[in-house]
Amino acid sequence: MAGITQEMADKFEAILKRVKEPETELSVSELNLVKRISYSETEKKFLIYMDIAAPKFPCLTCGVVTEQIRSTIERRLKEEFTKEFPGYAVETL
Repeated sequence: MAGITQEMADKFEAILKRVKEPETELSVSELNLVKRISYSETEKKFLIYMDIAAPKFPCLTCGVVTEQIRSTIERRLKEEFTKEFPGYAVETL
């Protein structure tokens, strides 16, 4: 994966500020839900490493809600990265 320039880091931060967590409407940036972003110029691909923990208690409903929130955030991140960087693939981990 390539090094990230300051210009790219600024674009990443702007995206993370635009994407909101669906329950609180706080930004992904405010909640620190993305721990790292890397990209490959040759593969035209972004890897976004998420930091959303599984529920602490074995509650089926909690697990479903957490997964729904996670998938919504992932979808929104992919949409925003695709808008900002057309032609790049986006994968969340």
